[in-house]
Amino acid sequence: MSTPPRTPRPGLGFALRFLLAGVLVLGATGATVATAIQGEAQDVTDKIVRKGGGVDEKTAEALSDVTPGKPQTLLLVGDDRRKGEAGGSRSDTMILVRLDPDAKATTMLSLPRDLIITGKDGQPVRLNSAFGNGTDGLIDTLKRILSTPGEPFDIHHVVSIRFTAFSQAVNDFGCFYADVDRKYFNDNNPPAGGGSEPYAAIDVPAGYQRLCGEDSLAYVRFRHLDNDIVREARQQHYLTEARAQMATSSLIQNQDELVDTITDHVKTDIRSSRGLLGVAKLALGVVGHPTQRVSLDVTDTSEGALQATPQALAAAAKQFLHPDAPPSAKKREAARTKPSPSSASKKKTKRKRRATAKTPATLTDGAAAAKQVVRDRIARGFTKAPVYLPKLMEHEARYEDDDSRAYDIQSRNGETYPWQAYRLVVYLAGGQDGAGQYYGVQGTTWKNPPVLALAKDETRLAGRTYRIEYDGRRIRRLIWQTPSGTYWINNTLKNSLTNDEMRAIARSLVRYEG
Repeated sequence: MSTPPRTPRPGLGFALRFLLAGVLVLGATGATVATAIQGEAQDVTDKIVRKGGGVDEKTAEALSDVTPGKPQTLLLVGDDRRKGEAGGSRSDTMILVRLDPDAKATTMLSLPRDLIITGKDGQPVRLNSAFGNGTDGLIDTLKRILSTPGEPFDIHHVVSIRFTAFSQAVNDFGCFYADVDRKYFNDNNPPAGGGSEPYAAIDVPAGYQRLCGEDSLAYVRFRHLDNDIVREARQQHYLTEARAQMATSSLIQNQDELVDTITDHVKTDIRSSRGLLGVAKLALGVVGHPTQRVSLDVTDTSEGALQATPQALAAAAKQFLHPDAPPSAKKREAARTKPSPSSASKKKTKRKRRATAKTPATLTDGAAAAKQVVRDRIARGFTKAPVYLPKLMEHEARYEDDDSRAYDIQSRNGETYPWQAYRLVVYLAGGQDGAGQYYGVQGTTWKNPPVLALAKDETRLAGRTYRIEYDGRRIRRLIWQTPSGTYWINNTLKNSLTNDEMRAIARSLVRYEG
């Protein structure tokens, strides 16, 4: 059966994941003081009940039984209906989160709304249609398509949040620093817009910067010229950075505003302080665990939908329930159990590593192109520290000189810092799904940006010590600190560059001499 193309909507289910992160951090904070969390949990649940934020009986019955202290899976649903709007629910995003203190990572699995699945009648339908028939129908559908022989897929809690909560929640948290991969612009006029269907206007430049409510909303919901997979990756990277910046002091100071924002827009089966305390306890148990984004292997269809084979769904479910340790953890374990080599063998190993550090065939000389962009767009605006640029670039990539820039960074109170920054943006042609990707080099005189908190490992490359942020098995960022500032190489939203390519680009960084 053919599925009609979707009319683009500006809905934002990402608000769901974002607000959940705030709830969990708030719960973990309060858990350190039993009396405080008891009062906060009861206050939240009382407000949810009072405002009619409970799920219906069918939805509650569709959920799996909860065993206290055991791992739990939360279904996060973004409802892009505006408050008071008539009609059925429309799910903009469906996210599964696994809270398991014994697992090697906290996993998140995104299910695209336009994913083609087999309905109960055996006919192909879009996953979003399951939510249109009620949250219980969506729960039953996900449990059916993700269960495998010998391992049923349980869903223990559901939280549904309207997208309109997002902007206010970002401001309640005091805004966040986001690593924007390229320039996002659309005013619905040619050449960026002007088609038959209008898209949300946006004007967010490239680079590491402070984004508040409306700009954050425009950035994470952007879909024009992208697809759902790229947007999901952008949203999850934003969430990872936001989680790392949720200061305990800010949560305590703004908890009343956050509770009001959450309860105005939320529906959930967690309607007792005991239930909220149970989730908060699990959240406390995963503090410090890496977040692993589980990728679902999909292909585009001619109708603008996405398809995934039963094998791909089973593989995603297995990785979600049983995540692998990130490379950094495996390396530390290997180092712990491996006998210490002698001094002579250490020297031999170092010589061998230097000899085998070959440049991947996919990279080429891009020094001249990088120098041109720095000369035209960056050098005159970034003057308080050296500018570093890579001599290597992906062989099919090109520099986006209109996106690359030098700029100042704002403080949390909105004032401009005396710290400068620059961003080199490189465009990488689209892969199998046709969506282009952007990687780049970031530099700033800010010596302790929040991004440092995401790095969990380090390595030596070309005589420099780089801190590594992993996203699953892929290197997300390589960060280098100097006495005058902080620099990093940023992978694409979908981590299209391999680990060898990221390391080679880092080794090729040289100082711009004019």
